[in-house]
Amino acid sequence: MKNALIKDTLREIKRAPGRFLSVFLIVALGCGFFSGIKATMPDMVGTAANYFEELRLMDMRFISTIGVRSSDVEAVKEADNVRGAHAAYSKDVFYLHDDQTLVLKCISFNSSLDDDSPNLMNKINVIEGRMPSAPGECAVEVKISSPDTFRLGEMLTFTDPDDTKRLTDTLENDTFKIVGIVTSPLYIGYERDPTDVGSGTIVSNVFLREEEFITNYYTEMFVDLEGLDEKDPFSEDYRKSVEVQGAAAEKAFRESVMQRYEKLKGDADEKIAAAEATAETLEKIIDMPQDELKSTYIEYRRKAEAAKQVYEDEQAKGRNALLERSAMLKTEKALKAVGELILDGDDENGKAHTEYRAQLEQAYKDINDAREQTGSVGEPEFYCYDRFKASKDYSSFEGDSRKIDSISRVFPVFFVLVAALVCLTTMSRIVEEQRSTIGVYKALGYTEGEILSRYMLYSAAAAVSGSVIGSAAGMKIFPHMIYSGYKMLYNIPKLSAPIHPMYMLMCCIVSVICVCGVTVFSCRRELAEHPGSLMRPRSPVAGRRVFLERIGPVWNRLSFMGKVTTRNMLRSKRRAFMTLAGVAGCTALIITGFGLKNSIGSVIDKQFGQIYLYDGMAVLNRRCGYDDIEAALSGREEIEVYSQAVLNEITAHTDKGQYTADICVFDRPEKLESFIVLSDAENGSRLTLDESGIIITEKLAKLLALHEGDDLELTDSEGKTVSVKVTGISENYALHYVFMLPGTYEEKFGEKAQNNVAFIDLKKGSEREAFRQGLIKDERFYGLSYQEDQSSGVKNNLDSMDAVIAVLIVSAGLLAVVVLYDLASINITERKREIATVKVLGFFDRETDDYILRENMLSACAGLLLGLPLGRVLHYFVTVTAEVDMMMFDRTLDGMSCLLGVLMTAGFTLAVNIVLHFTLKKVDMIGSLKSVE
Repeated sequence: MKNALIKDTLREIKRAPGRFLSVFLIVALGCGFFSGIKATMPDMVGTAANYFEELRLMDMRFISTIGVRSSDVEAVKEADNVRGAHAAYSKDVFYLHDDQTLVLKCISFNSSLDDDSPNLMNKINVIEGRMPSAPGECAVEVKISSPDTFRLGEMLTFTDPDDTKRLTDTLENDTFKIVGIVTSPLYIGYERDPTDVGSGTIVSNVFLREEEFITNYYTEMFVDLEGLDEKDPFSEDYRKSVEVQGAAAEKAFRESVMQRYEKLKGDADEKIAAAEATAETLEKIIDMPQDELKSTYIEYRRKAEAAKQVYEDEQAKGRNALLERSAMLKTEKALKAVGELILDGDDENGKAHTEYRAQLEQAYKDINDAREQTGSVGEPEFYCYDRFKASKDYSSFEGDSRKIDSISRVFPVFFVLVAALVCLTTMSRIVEEQRSTIGVYKALGYTEGEILSRYMLYSAAAAVSGSVIGSAAGMKIFPHMIYSGYKMLYNIPKLSAPIHPMYMLMCCIVSVICVCGVTVFSCRRELAEHPGSLMRPRSPVAGRRVFLERIGPVWNRLSFMGKVTTRNMLRSKRRAFMTLAGVAGCTALIITGFGLKNSIGSVIDKQFGQIYLYDGMAVLNRRCGYDDIEAALSGREEIEVYSQAVLNEITAHTDKGQYTADICVFDRPEKLESFIVLSDAENGSRLTLDESGIIITEKLAKLLALHEGDDLELTDSEGKTVSVKVTGISENYALHYVFMLPGTYEEKFGEKAQNNVAFIDLKKGSEREAFRQGLIKDERFYGLSYQEDQSSGVKNNLDSMDAVIAVLIVSAGLLAVVVLYDLASINITERKREIATVKVLGFFDRETDDYILRENMLSACAGLLLGLPLGRVLHYFVTVTAEVDMMMFDRTLDGMSCLLGVLMTAGFTLAVNIVLHFTLKKVDMIGSLKSVE
């Protein structure tokens, strides 16, 4: 008997494949979308993690302002939790291409390290060609901004950015042949390290053998820590582990560099003292008699030569920061002059005597200058970064993957709910259509459990096959579609998209519960009846007046078809409701997709067009005084208005959590509105800073659940924590800021704010690139970034979301088509006898279409209207969920997104009606009117 039920189930699928296929497609589409979007984030992170593990990306990066020596590397290797460490050289160079001077960065690689060496990190990935193995060879990156001469076999000639120096003083060669096209795990995107030469932007990196560099000190050090291999490299757990386990390495690096600094400073002081002593001796020698001069000249000449050699050795070791001007060299010149005086025997020559004494006085002046410069040189600065801080691309990739994960928490769930709703309707209708078959089974003696198992098998087959196939296809298709958008930003290899059994199992369980659950419910209701009543059609619903009939002026003005349509819609409320709900859900999904695109895209216009008003921000040399910077800025004719300011990283925290923010203190608060607009996040009114507290940005306030009047604790880089009152919350979309007056800063932190940036607004028509290059050449500035540089980086980051949004919109559109077609097909199937009747009564095809499809159109129109407020709610929910900690999207739903969502759904409805026109034409009048008795 069971075999007969199974055979009959298979025959039913074969007899009406469209019905089975409709359930299968709805389940497959819902599960495929859900599992595909959910799998995208782990697939992207997993692909990147494997890439970084294969190329052994460093865990930490150390830099100091006096360079890195081999002794520093050895000291770090001895620290706890350090698996390996190595240092690298780098040099920024100029490359002339098409009459344009580009800045390239030459980076060393150590070819002598074996693959098994713990000190090998940041392995270079060869795309084409090979790595350099001989002098004069190089490997280059190729990206969008790279020159078209970056091809295998091309020759590149570089020059030193300093016109007074030759590049061959730093590199063995200045011309290199390209032998390889490569990528580096240090640079997975299109952001490169900042530079203080040329345009301030590095176009591309060039990799050279370590032997090509002549300098005796390294630029940076990379560290690989133990015990982190099993951790997700983008997780908070990994970040905290690096911070804890890398503390010993950071301490060892700082101590080693400080010891070297103290030694260098001590040696410099000794050399200056020796030069001063020599100058004093020379002063005595000049006035000595001729015979005595000859006896002492040889001895002092020997000492001077030795001192000069020591100086030159020290200078070669990178001690220019301490001995920028050589008092020793000037003193030696004076000694040479005295020697000439002795050899000439012209001690009576007053003119020569005056000339040599002038040279000696100049030597004294140079000694004093050297002493002042040595005293003004502060302690070295240290920069210790983890992966997130060392590479903007790394942190950007992590942020992008988390955006997708955020969207996958809401949008696919709502998507699945809409699909499940339609699927429930479809299965209940299928069971109702099988009333007579259920009656026959009961009459033949089948038990209720056996009959139920027949329909359970049918529904389970559709649910399981749809969920498995849909999930598998979704996890292979959607991640690749989304990742294709990110490939434009990152040079990570081909995406690895495995099947995630957990997501497939989740989809399968939910699908079986939904589809089989409604099957059980529907069958139980039918099985409660007697076999005889089941084998007869269900009695039609008793006709009754609809409420519109009681409104005479309205009802009397309706045409016949209008009255029929109204009665049919209100008579079958469930059918109308399901169409209404399906269309409303699909409309809401499409509106949300378009709205999300606009919410993300408008961030650029609002942040960099309405909030940020300044043209550029210059980074100041903090060793230069306030007046020095003021003189430099006021002397620039291109500048319309400027203001020095503090822009430092701090930690803002409450009992809700802690987040990193930038504290901004303008030296001239009255000029703040010229550069940054502070407007109330709620009503848009202008905010004013005062001594009573601070203004924070909106996203930070929401994360920490802060309101005006609340207290916020701030911790600076030195660990000092202060509590400040929040007096305003400002509209802002990118990053977190805390705005404070100089007086408030001094009161809270106990010291004056030390300016480190200058906000600049240029006059109209100014040559921006010429101004940047001129400012960079000034030693009082480290660099200048224009607002468009910042906005382009944010725009590239946000543009990567276009692929995600496109997938959302297309998927919502497909769901709308499937839902509309499925609901309309069920409507036609249920009313075949009614359709056949009106055809027999003489209705033409167009009139039959109006009779049936007009209900669909009216239900769809009502669904469109309901979808607008539903889309607004869903858009807000998805937008808030999709935001990352450092970014806030525009949460306002624009009218164009609503219009596009309505038009698309209306277009799908019309397309479905056109297809159903041919289905209505095929309805057999005679066959459909046959009695089932």
